[in-house]
Amino acid sequence: MGLIRGLPKLRAEKDLVCHPRRRGKMVAASHIPVSRVMTSYPGELLHMDTVGPARVASVGEVVRACRCTCFSWVFFMEFKDEAFGFVRDPVPRLRNESHKAMRAICGLEHQFSSPYTPPQNGVVERKNRTLVEMARTMLDEHRTPRRFWAKAVNTACYIANQIFLRAFPRKTSYELRFGRQPSIKHLRAFGCRCFVLKKAGHLDKFEPRCLDGIFLGYASNSRAFRVWILEAKQVVETCEVSFDETMPCTTPAFELSGDDEEGTPIFEDEEGVVNNGDAGATAPAAAPTPSRYEFG
Repeated sequence: MGLIRGLPKLRAEKDLVCHPRRRGKMVAASHIPVSRVMTSYPGELLHMDTVGPARVASVGEVVRACRCTCFSWVFFMEFKDEAFGFVRDPVPRLRNESHKAMRAICGLEHQFSSPYTPPQNGVVERKNRTLVEMARTMLDEHRTPRRFWAKAVNTACYIANQIFLRAFPRKTSYELRFGRQPSIKHLRAFGCRCFVLKKAGHLDKFEPRCLDGIFLGYASNSRAFRVWILEAKQVVETCEVSFDETMPCTTPAFELSGDDEEGTPIFEDEEGVVNNGDAGATAPAAAPTPSRYEFG
């Protein structure tokens, strides 16, 4: 076009590959998002991923999502090699409640994504981010200690299954799985103050009729709430609960009860420098200490 003087005329060759350019500018391939439902019935294809380890006990987690309904499950484990046990766990349950084609399944086919290619497992990767962001927000609202992150993630998963819409059927994951619309009138603010009715033993006439607690989610196998009793420092499941969902106070209930804020760390400080008398000498980071197993 005559824009630059002295530029030689080059002849374009078809399928010409410039090796230096590939070495200098090659990037990961793009993954086109799927715009349609590719499964026929719930449970046909499950996306799974592991997350962790966390630096405060509770420990790691396994996130599992159904491709057809986007219904999700979260399981918590102490070591990564326990993940396969959670892979097999939902199969009998799905056979009982799902489509007749699911009942005819005799086994599992384990498929893998390419190494270092998380977009191929994008369904559950996005679910991981959603649950972690929800849990982080829930812990911050009432300044709940970080050691209850497993309860927050489990509650976030429960709420997501109830309210998030599947894009194309325009139905919630709960409705796609169970065939009926969910009811959310029982949902409460995570980390809010609550009061649990005393039932055990003989109470004095002037003894308080309830215990102070903190709401930590919903029971898995019953119509009950999970509550952290401040006095006993333990989690109980009960339906006899009264909630105080007003704006959180400046001093959280955990501090008023003398409880610590963060909990027990799993790892030592990796950036800490130990002075042993030699200039510039540093001690290696301590090995991780396993925390106790906990279900969310």
